[in-house]
Amino acid sequence: MTRDTRTIVPGRKTVASTFRTVFSNKNILAIGTTNMLYQVFNSLWDLWWSLYLITPVDEGGLGTPATIVGILATIQNTSQILFQLPGGVIADKIGRKKVIVFGSAVRTVAPFIMFLARSWQMVVPGIIMMSIASLYGPAFNALISESIPKKNRAAGFGAYRMFTSIPQIFMPIVGGYYFDLLGLGKAVRYGLLMFTVAMGIITVTRQVVLKETLATEEAKNQSMNPFNKDVINTFRRQPRTIYAMLAVAVMGGIAMRTTWTFLTPYAINVVGLTNTQYGTLQSLAMLISVPLYMISGTLADKYGRFPFILLARGLGPFDSLSLYLFKDYNQLLWAYGVIGFAGGLGGGRLRGGGYMGGPAWQALVADIVPSRDRAKVMGFMGTVSGVIGLPFPALGGWLYDSNPDLLLLGGSILEMLSIPIILFFIRDPPKTEEPDIEEIT
Repeated sequence: MTRDTRTIVPGRKTVASTFRTVFSNKNILAIGTTNMLYQVFNSLWDLWWSLYLITPVDEGGLGTPATIVGILATIQNTSQILFQLPGGVIADKIGRKKVIVFGSAVRTVAPFIMFLARSWQMVVPGIIMMSIASLYGPAFNALISESIPKKNRAAGFGAYRMFTSIPQIFMPIVGGYYFDLLGLGKAVRYGLLMFTVAMGIITVTRQVVLKETLATEEAKNQSMNPFNKDVINTFRRQPRTIYAMLAVAVMGGIAMRTTWTFLTPYAINVVGLTNTQYGTLQSLAMLISVPLYMISGTLADKYGRFPFILLARGLGPFDSLSLYLFKDYNQLLWAYGVIGFAGGLGGGRLRGGGYMGGPAWQALVADIVPSRDRAKVMGFMGTVSGVIGLPFPALGGWLYDSNPDLLLLGGSILEMLSIPIILFFIRDPPKTEEPDIEEIT
């Protein structure tokens, strides 16, 4: 009896101590709490944004053709591409905090412009500004990875992801009810206004609380030119696993860029779900995913990152496929349970359009890439996957207009193509030492 107790309690202590260690850091606490606030108010408009664009004007939307919605997504992706790599380079030169605060400030202005828009043409400036704010993505991830102890890196990412994802458990169903109550047009516009206020609070908090993690001596010799020889050599020095992860991110990015914008319109207009039902499905998936972030992160520290990346990516195609296969709401509840399990494994495929997140994925990048290059490499991966994926949102809009079922099938097949790359080319570095960086010639 005593022996059993001793077996169980340390595990609980390990989880609790990981949370204490991670959130005793002021940076993680500040980023975590502000990100939770972001998730709460972002949920009041973002999930239904493409539905708002497509819905006719007399029904509360902007009456945008699906092909134009795809082009708008392409414009957004183009803007993100232009700033991902420079954002990483700047963050490695002037520091993480300044880039994060600047990006947060830009993201405060963008939703207010979108709130004022009454046509899809007027939406474009807000979309571009929202994309410019994405330059802080590499700095954001680098600051988090540098604030988490290396020995608990995946568990730390898992604890952070679990904490910040809590609003995603209840906000989709709250948002669905909010949309059914107010109607599409009012709900989106009020949601954008509330999101603007929240981003103002977030920006001020990050400016006041965040502490810089980039060492001055590491930043001193860094160039601000994103295309200089040193930056190019940085990418060439990375081991083959990073290139394999880039290929997987490209495949996942193409699939999700093609389909994600149109999943909500498909669920509402083709499957026939109500906003509340679709919000409930999202909440169910996150209810399963969120506790798994911590568990999968802890297991990834013990057993390696590779198994969780493989399993998460292997189940990923079922996300789009589920709405095609099942039209009954009760069947979809079971399907979204599986989707939630896949999302919680931390293999780099996050619900909501993310394809380079998750505890196991981020921990593997941090294991391999040294701190001085981390933001640049993350920015490079985002830029390359974005450039290659540029045409696909417009293709998704054309497919949605022509054959919505084919859109979902095609996206699932594209995502499956990444599985052989993971099987044959992604490997964990040795646990006992920092991996050597080999130049690829």
